[in-house]
Amino acid sequence: MKMKRLIPLLIALSAGFSVSAYAEDFYRGGDITELSYIESLGGKYCDADGNNRDALDILAENGMNMARIRLTNNPGKGRGDGIYYLPEGFQDETDCLALAKRAKEHNMKIQFTFNYSDYWSNGSRQIIPDDWVKQIEKETGYNVKDADFLNKMTTEERAEIIDCLENIVYEYTLDIMKKLNAQGTLPEYVSLGNEIRGGLLFPFANTYKANMNRDRFELVFGDDKSDKDIICPEDWDSLARFINAGYKAVKEVSPESRIIIHLDDGSKVSSFTWYLDKLDAAGAKYDVIGASYYPAWSGNTIDTCVDFCNEITKQYDKDIMIMETGFNWNETIKDGSAGQLVDIEAYKEIFPPTQEGHYGYMKALFEGLRSVEGDRCLGALYWDPLMIHVEDENGNNLSGWAYREEDDGVEKCIVENTTLFDFDGKAIKSLEAYRDDMEENTVTVIEPQYDGNGRLTNVETEKTDIRNALEGYIWDGQMIDRK
Repeated sequence: MKMKRLIPLLIALSAGFSVSAYAEDFYRGGDITELSYIESLGGKYCDADGNNRDALDILAENGMNMARIRLTNNPGKGRGDGIYYLPEGFQDETDCLALAKRAKEHNMKIQFTFNYSDYWSNGSRQIIPDDWVKQIEKETGYNVKDADFLNKMTTEERAEIIDCLENIVYEYTLDIMKKLNAQGTLPEYVSLGNEIRGGLLFPFANTYKANMNRDRFELVFGDDKSDKDIICPEDWDSLARFINAGYKAVKEVSPESRIIIHLDDGSKVSSFTWYLDKLDAAGAKYDVIGASYYPAWSGNTIDTCVDFCNEITKQYDKDIMIMETGFNWNETIKDGSAGQLVDIEAYKEIFPPTQEGHYGYMKALFEGLRSVEGDRCLGALYWDPLMIHVEDENGNNLSGWAYREEDDGVEKCIVENTTLFDFDGKAIKSLEAYRDDMEENTVTVIEPQYDGNGRLTNVETEKTDIRNALEGYIWDGQMIDRK
């Protein structure tokens, strides 16, 4: 049953009570990390009426209440995977601090991700930042980008490097948190690493024995393996040490910030139970489970994702956040080639790759996640809402997921058909799903203020998510009353 959005003033006054919210909001969020990059290329964002405006103005007024910001240590040429690199000057400390200020100015909560890498990181790629490589060599004399050394290093040498990395993680995380605090933008949620199902800082904290390519420092499987690969041993203890170093640093600056462990393969219970059982056994500290859920890659529906959330939150007694999700609103990117995501069979008719289909997916996703038992799903963060198509006056693509080392050319933007703005930068229908969820699940809390003689002196109102359970009162769909 949908609940009314307004607690009538007269009812509230006649009841003569005050109320206070104590639970989390439901977060309708999105990743804003690429915003400065797209703007620097000349990318423009327009609202549904075609008015050119600040993208965050458009998102916020439509109900986006959380911004995800991914900090990449020091992106730039020569600091990627040897073939590709990320543009210098974006996603780094300066950029992410500025984005955090913009998010707060738009009254958004912040989910801050430490990539602990200079490049894209995920379940099979966790490359040690270049500055950290240099620091390790300076402090220990060991080059952790030397494949031959890594394959022959002794137990003692490995232990020395792990000690060094643990301290670097702590100091780096502490420094960034202090800077966020200094500008008044402490994040409500912090994730230590991005999609770390394979571990962190390869090859020193892998979650299973694996082969890593010596040129790209990416895990390889099957026929891609070689006798020259770097061998990564399974090491949950080191992973827990790195996580706990980050956890300690965050909590020292902001005890209220909640720490997220973010894994890919969301909606698949076995992938998470295997990992979280091992992580718990190693003594890692964290507060919230984070999951990437893409129907395209999981092959699973929203209903399956809801079942997954119910099972995982009960088993580990922790809240869950859908850290990433995405869906096509067009079958291809602008040039007609395939984008990053594909359609899944279960949704081809229900949510086709159109703006209407995309709206349907987002609407169903929010409704589904709100149904997770005990309100233990905190919300969903969309990826990527802002990485739109940008081209020059000749129609040449300017925005891309990475740059090539060999010629500094830009690769295609493979998510431009999944953003919340179309190929021309105009807001798509799915922002209505954000607004619908906000409007359908918002109440106005009324708190009468009285003087010492019991006379009404003031009435204060505050809009809040209906999930903010009102302590001491019940909601029957018509009004709030005492329990």
